[in-house]
Amino acid sequence: MERYLYFTNPDDTGAPDANAEIAMYPTSAVTCFFASTATRTTINFVPRDGTVNDEDKIVLIHAEGDHKNVMSELVAMINAEKNNSPFQVVSDKEKSVFNITGVTGCIITSAD
Repeated sequence: MERYLYFTNPDDTGAPDANAEIAMYPTSAVTCFFASTATRTTINFVPRDGTVNDEDKIVLIHAEGDHKNVMSELVAMINAEKNNSPFQVVSDKEKSVFNITGVTGCIITSAD
């Protein structure tokens, strides 16, 4: 069963209602993740628009130097078998749900 990773980042206290405020990707679309700054880990995805030029990106914001923990917990979510749910909430600012220890938010960038 395909798993999906869910992210929200509304720019105010309301529900996501604009471009780059909500995204969900199949785990099979993950191409890599890497430390982009001391407090940010970037996840690259196959673009939703099907192009090969620019990948979609989710940047997870977390405690300084916590990349290994973020990557480890992200891999565990991608490979999750424990709850039989294909819907994995990674970072949901709207509901204040962050299922990776130390993550406090995200930035969503889409190629389309």
